Amino acid sequence: MPQRVLIAGTSALLAGRLAARCLSASGDTEVVLLSAAVSRPGAIAPDRKEIASFVAQSARLPDPGGRLTVVCGAPEAVAGELAGLTADQVWCVVPGWDRAPVRGARGDAALAGSVLAALPALGAVGYVHVGPDGAADDGPAGPVRRGYRELERRAVEACLDAGVAWRVLRTPPVLDDQAPVFGECPPGAHRLLWALHAVRTEVEDRVPDWFERHPLRAAGAAGLGLTLLPAEQAAEELWRAGAPGGLPDGFATVPAPAPVPLADVLARAGAVHGIDVRPVADRAGLSAADRLLDLRLADVRAQAVRLGRPAEAPAPGPSDGTGPAAGVGAPEPAAAGQPPAPSADLPEAADPPPRSATPTLAAPLSAAAQWELFGRVRAYQAVDGRAAGTAGREDVGLRRRTVEVAGRPLAVYEAGDGDGPPLVVLNALGQGPGFLTRLCARLAPHHRVVTWQVRGTERDDPPWRAGDQLDDLEAVLDAAGADRAHLLGWCTGAKIATAFQRRRPDAVASLVFLNATFRQNGRWDGLDTKYEADLAAVCRALDRSPAKATRMLGLLAPGAGGGKGSPGARDAGVLGVLSRALTDEVRRPFRDAEVLVRYARQLVDLWRLDSAAQAARVTAPVLFVCSEFDGISSPARAREAARCFPRARYAELAVAGHYAPHDRPALVAELITEFVRAPDEVADLVRYAEITWHIDTEGTAR
Repeated sequence: MPQRVLIAGTSALLAGRLAARCLSASGDTEVVLLSAAVSRPGAIAPDRKEIASFVAQSARLPDPGGRLTVVCGAPEAVAGELAGLTADQVWCVVPGWDRAPVRGARGDAALAGSVLAALPALGAVGYVHVGPDGAADDGPAGPVRRGYRELERRAVEACLDAGVAWRVLRTPPVLDDQAPVFGECPPGAHRLLWALHAVRTEVEDRVPDWFERHPLRAAGAAGLGLTLLPAEQAAEELWRAGAPGGLPDGFATVPAPAPVPLADVLARAGAVHGIDVRPVADRAGLSAADRLLDLRLADVRAQAVRLGRPAEAPAPGPSDGTGPAAGVGAPEPAAAGQPPAPSADLPEAADPPPRSATPTLAAPLSAAAQWELFGRVRAYQAVDGRAAGTAGREDVGLRRRTVEVAGRPLAVYEAGDGDGPPLVVLNALGQGPGFLTRLCARLAPHHRVVTWQVRGTERDDPPWRAGDQLDDLEAVLDAAGADRAHLLGWCTGAKIATAFQRRRPDAVASLVFLNATFRQNGRWDGLDTKYEADLAAVCRALDRSPAKATRMLGLLAPGAGGGKGSPGARDAGVLGVLSRALTDEVRRPFRDAEVLVRYARQLVDLWRLDSAAQAARVTAPVLFVCSEFDGISSPARAREAARCFPRARYAELAVAGHYAPHDRPALVAELITEFVRAPDEVADLVRYAEITWHIDTEGTAR
């Protein structure tokens, strides 16, 4: 009699490998694969056709026909997809692989909760829960780690109540060349490969041949190792431990291969990426590029195992001989009908120690196999922008149309078709849309994005003051047919966005300020950057004496776009060099004397706006995204401004410059997307080592 197996998972990669293993195990098994993978900027989840093709190829079945059904849905919305389904066995795959642990744990809990609630209606006789062998520690208290153990307890209790046989399986992270295609980045080796690729992309965007002359130094690798477990091998072990056929209720852990020294993995992965990676003893003297790699390797080190410790032997199976198949250990066995014992918390420490090794029965991946697998991952990273973090997916075209405002044409650009209020992007004065192309490309798959060509600097433009900019913004909203919008103000756009919120508070759902300038006439508190101070002096002089413009054209060259940032900050090095794609864009306001005079007068007018005085009455939630090495707009002044907004969050990107929305579009787009969805929780939902959140105990930016 045909068996029907339902596999629901937040990882389409691992759930798909399991589905393939299930299909190849029996010719009459039907599989329903419910993918709850979430699409995010820089990590686009595959659609139903992509998943079905992947499973068929993995199972070596050119056409599985009616034996495979693929359904896609968000973790919070799978209850409706489960209605009406039946299955003999149910798998819930929640491996805890999201780069942001809190966000991932919530998605995993939502999926598992829906599947467990539907268990009686599904009519299953067996349930298999697949979770992480050790969730990444999220702080001294470890609520995420405890949360995954709580999911296991809930699974056991639900199965006992429903009279369903159960297995709880734990798996280490896996390595799979298809991960970049799936928009996934499991912990361990994949995070290391992503870090190298993202740093290389960001550096070569500025200086293409930089790595031909400079190595990258990596600290903290001594004494650590990574387990390199191919996804197909993990799926095989999981299937053997949980497949139908008389296994008793209980726990099992997939054995990890013996760890490979982290220094060796770095050397091989670096060579595949064309980077000379050199391990160093400490972080003293790290360059800016080294620091960026170091920050992005933080969770790689947290997931590493200590070398030199004896591997845990797998626990023996039950005495009746029906225990787990050889190679599957059970380090935390529980009697049938008993919930799992909670894992012990790690002792409090600023940096939690790496987890100890899981049961080790397999030989480590050979050096040749590592070279081959790393190379395939690198090839997919190079051609698919979904996991690249900085490059790719810039082909999302902005649809251009023209509307008339104040008797003059206004160019409006749109992309995306998302539901809800659109994201309206306020560009900096004097700038074209080229700064925002990469950011809009990352936002468009998830939101409707609208922007326009800021007016006032072209030769045929009349004087265009702050009030005129507000009128243009209102006209853009009308043209977009939007009663409400999320306003994204880059650089000088932040002041215009704040003023518009005061004009039409009901029309503003939220405010996002990207590398915002809050410079104010008459404030001499030392918080301005040198560039701001120099620009202010030139603009005031040109406002009074426009004839001096020709001589002043060469005084300001914002080409570095990064500099040393705040006083006392470390040198940005190669990351302070302007992206080659922005060379012409940054010089738009300085291309001739007439344009420069118009630009100077716009800025002088804008600096009269006191955004701090308006901030206290802004009721919308506000997100500040600033950069450590912003040498143009002062991060220190932005932090001061953030304190004036009642509902502000302030995120500072390490080793980033003024053009971070262009240089790190996936990260900035992810911050925006999560903020729009849950403004009061964004600091928990997007928490990476390269982001510093400034929030006091009452939730206000500090």
